[in-house]
Amino acid sequence: MIDPSDRLELWLHYATGTRYRQFSAVKEEYYYLEEAWEDVQKGRMERLSMLSEESRKRLKEAAGDGFMDRYIRWLDKNGVNVVTSSSYLYPTLLAQIPDPPAVLFYKGALNGDLQLPIAVVGTRRCTDYGKEVAKKFGRELVKAGGTVVSGLATGIDGYAALGALSVEGAQDPTVAVLGCGIDVIYPKGNEKLYGAIAERGCLVTEFLPKTPALPQNFPFRNRIISGLSLGVLVVEAGVRSGASITARLALEQGREVFAVPGRITDLMSAGTNGMIRRGEAKAVTSVTDILEEFGEGSYHEEAQSVAFTDLNPLEQRVVKALETGEKNEDELLECCGGGVEELISTLTGLTFSGIIKQLPGSVYALDPLQTTIVY
Repeated sequence: MIDPSDRLELWLHYATGTRYRQFSAVKEEYYYLEEAWEDVQKGRMERLSMLSEESRKRLKEAAGDGFMDRYIRWLDKNGVNVVTSSSYLYPTLLAQIPDPPAVLFYKGALNGDLQLPIAVVGTRRCTDYGKEVAKKFGRELVKAGGTVVSGLATGIDGYAALGALSVEGAQDPTVAVLGCGIDVIYPKGNEKLYGAIAERGCLVTEFLPKTPALPQNFPFRNRIISGLSLGVLVVEAGVRSGASITARLALEQGREVFAVPGRITDLMSAGTNGMIRRGEAKAVTSVTDILEEFGEGSYHEEAQSVAFTDLNPLEQRVVKALETGEKNEDELLECCGGGVEELISTLTGLTFSGIIKQLPGSVYALDPLQTTIVY
């Protein structure tokens, strides 16, 4: 149910949308929004000169007979909750940024004081390495008591959310910030993930219902992703990407920025490697690196079980080869076959899955402390 006290702020937000400064200017002009409502209904628009012509038209439209009643009934019917910037439920960290959203629409449970919220973002065109890393960080952050914030995008965002949701019984495992209306699922391929987050986490947006996912929406979304978070982790990103924009916004908001280093030959690691090189992000290779930054100590995951039959043929050959002892890349290439790139990608994936570990000199070994292979 929508709180009656939010009615007038919803009305003003319908007119101003993402124009936070216009919303704030009206609230500064009118100590009580009831006065603004009365002025608009009586056609007295002089005190609303700070609004654009479009916003004044929408404000008048929404003050028409029954408009707000229909609007609120639609929200209630579709299970959409609302929190305004003046509510005690409004996320504490988000309220601290220069341009916090005036209104948030959400599905699920919105906790105003999330524990260790960390944004995990990256490219939509991620590699297998990126997928495994995103899931690993998502899972381990939640197991360490944190919350994964992302954008529900295809690629790194989605895999980080899947990692977070894999932790059964976790409270507030993940928050997904949308670049569209709360009732719009974008991309369509993430419909199942959308439902899982609504059930166990939280979907949130500042955009009005039915707003399509337009390109110009995503910078607005990105500032909320970083604004909700203590820090932003970029897993994979090209030189110019939405993840890089989120990282820049995080720095402007005074948030910490982390990046996972990648191979210098990988296009999707050019952005992260560049951030590290320029001092814009701190290189991290484990969740412990992030936890220690916030004084949260270290993290050690209990050994997981992996079925040998769940591994692909090349992964199986690598595991069998390492059962006889440590081997370097050349030895593995000789006994396991496959091309160099395919083998390196496989070794990287197995490393981040915790099945094997890399030792000095590009030597690899099984990692029984992290993973038990079940045959």
